[in-house]
Amino acid sequence: GLPGDDGLSQASKGSLARLQVLVEGADFLGAEVELTKLMDELADPATADERAIISASPLVMHIKDELRLYREVAQQCCQFTEPDSFLLYSNEHLHQSIHGSFDRHNPRVFHYHLRMVFPFQLAHVFSVAFEEELSTEWNSMLLKTPELIENEQGLHTVTSSQASAMLGLLKLDFLDRTQRFIDVEGGMLVEYVKTVEEGYDCHRPPIKGFKRVENDVKSIWAACGPEKTLLLQAGTVQLPIPVTKWLATSIGGLAGRHLISNMVKTAQRATQPGNPWDKAMAEDSFGIYSKLYQCAQSPASLARSRDRECHLSNSDFQRFFNRTLPH
Repeated sequence: GLPGDDGLSQASKGSLARLQVLVEGADFLGAEVELTKLMDELADPATADERAIISASPLVMHIKDELRLYREVAQQCCQFTEPDSFLLYSNEHLHQSIHGSFDRHNPRVFHYHLRMVFPFQLAHVFSVAFEEELSTEWNSMLLKTPELIENEQGLHTVTSSQASAMLGLLKLDFLDRTQRFIDVEGGMLVEYVKTVEEGYDCHRPPIKGFKRVENDVKSIWAACGPEKTLLLQAGTVQLPIPVTKWLATSIGGLAGRHLISNMVKTAQRATQPGNPWDKAMAEDSFGIYSKLYQCAQSPASLARSRDRECHLSNSDFQRFFNRTLPH
């Protein structure tokens, strides 16, 4: 239709309304598809002004910011090249490893990179990490079930939790904001977890007697066919005390021996009939599991399954993260 007083046609207004719904549901990859379609429809030079108005709108700027975050998160998971990193944990038979490195500027900050392969389908593996109310089933460091403070379609959440480590010497408080992106074409879910900063409505101080952990964790959960899942994770943790090599190796070994092995055992349990995750997966309240099943059957996932040990190069993922943003 012809542009209205605000310079936008009815068709463009309809597209923007659909974009708003997708953004409110935190589905930014879905918004990218809708935005690309809209911009293609406005490729004619005669609609250049309308295209410029849409590109400069706060809604579209927000979408582009989130899509940049998606690409940055994914690329950091694929490009962990710290020259002074050292091995914290390894299980070559199960294709699991954790490497770490000290921060050059802050003695309380530590960087790590985790790689592990699950011999189970993506939906079952991710259900273990996703269903917060069941996390005490596998994470023995948690003192109680995490509190879900915000939840937008399962793709954007804010959670509060408390954990104990080193025989109770470390009492840790977490307040984390999580943004998830499901890329069906790429056969993967990309996730970013970051500590909620002061100034946000959902911010709250740590519980008395506990120290707040500053988290910055980026993950790729990639389907490698219908029967395997690869987890790549790049994280930065700021502890309340200086990080020594002994402390890093102790916590890394603890995480490897207990958390990782518990996750694998729990993911296996999540595939068995009548398991605690069955009900949530069957209900699929946000449609996340149906998308993860699609991820497992995607051409990208099936191509990755040809490598039985999931020894994948960065280029296997980079083609999905290097797409040009709609403009």
